[in-house]
Amino acid sequence: MNLGQMLLVTGAIVLLGILVLNANTTVYQANDTMYTSEFGVSAVSLATSIVEEAMGKYFDKVVAPLNASAVYDSTLLTAPGSLGPDAGQNESYRGYPVGSGKVDFDDFDDFNGLKICYFSDAPGDSTGTAGYLPIKVPGSRAKYYLKCTVTYVKPPNLDVAYAVRQTWHKKITVTVWSPSALNPVTHLPDTLVYPAIMSYWN
Repeated sequence: MNLGQMLLVTGAIVLLGILVLNANTTVYQANDTMYTSEFGVSAVSLATSIVEEAMGKYFDKVVAPLNASAVYDSTLLTAPGSLGPDAGQNESYRGYPVGSGKVDFDDFDDFNGLKICYFSDAPGDSTGTAGYLPIKVPGSRAKYYLKCTVTYVKPPNLDVAYAVRQTWHKKITVTVWSPSALNPVTHLPDTLVYPAIMSYWN
């Protein structure tokens, strides 16, 4: 083999190495795009389902079917520091855990503080983390954590929680993330924040 042939073989090996590196980069980018898209669709679906469920509840516990008169005084609404499941009513999200004797949320602000871990039915997938309600989602390819906060807001700035007193507007913020292998709860590589506002018009 002469010098010219050696240079051709060396050049071919270099070109092959460059092609392999480019192919690996392309495959990695395609997988990353696919997983990001899948996360986005799943996270939006989970957040939307929680918001729609919350919007289907009463605005506040004082606005109930047995209360014939409308509420005209916002101070009768739940205090800002008491937003969440009603004390003494034994409430939990959809009555979980099953058989506990708990009843489903009945008003919008009961969702405050709700934490859910959606996990798959794949072998070896754990049910989540302490403090998070575990809900199995058959066919899911990833684990998702969801957290809700409900606050009063006041126009014109609906982005800032209004903790001074009750208003006619409550805002739910649903945060969804898929954990990384580094730290399943505190490391948030992808996070979706989904806000919605419910108002009471009397």
